[in-house]
Amino acid sequence: MSEVWALRLLRWSYCAFIASASLQTFLQARGDRDVHALILSSVEIAAIAAFLFVPLEVIACGVLLIVYAIAATLTAAMHHDIPLRFVYFATTAVYIVIASRRGAISSPA
Repeated sequence: MSEVWALRLLRWSYCAFIASASLQTFLQARGDRDVHALILSSVEIAAIAAFLFVPLEVIACGVLLIVYAIAATLTAAMHHDIPLRFVYFATTAVYIVIASRRGAISSPA
C-alpha cells in the first residue's frame, strides 16, 4: 500500500469514526434537550465533513480542535473525568494535516 493510500484510509476512517460518534452525541443530546451538546456535535459533524476534502483540511482541523477543547473542558467540569480521548482525536487530526501537507510539499509538481 502506498503512503498516499494509507493517509487517505486514515483520513476516511477517522472521519467515519468521528462522524458516527458525533451523530450518536447529537441524537442523545436532542432527546435530552442538551443545547450545548447539540451545538458542539452539529459543528463537529460539519467540520468532519469538511475535513474529508484536502483543500479545507486546515480550517476544518482548526474547528475540530476548538470543539475538542470545549468538549474536554465540559467533560472534565461536569463529569469529573479526564477526557484523554479528545487529546487523541485532536492529535490524530493534526497528524493527518501535517502528513498531508508534507506530502503535498515534497511531491513533485
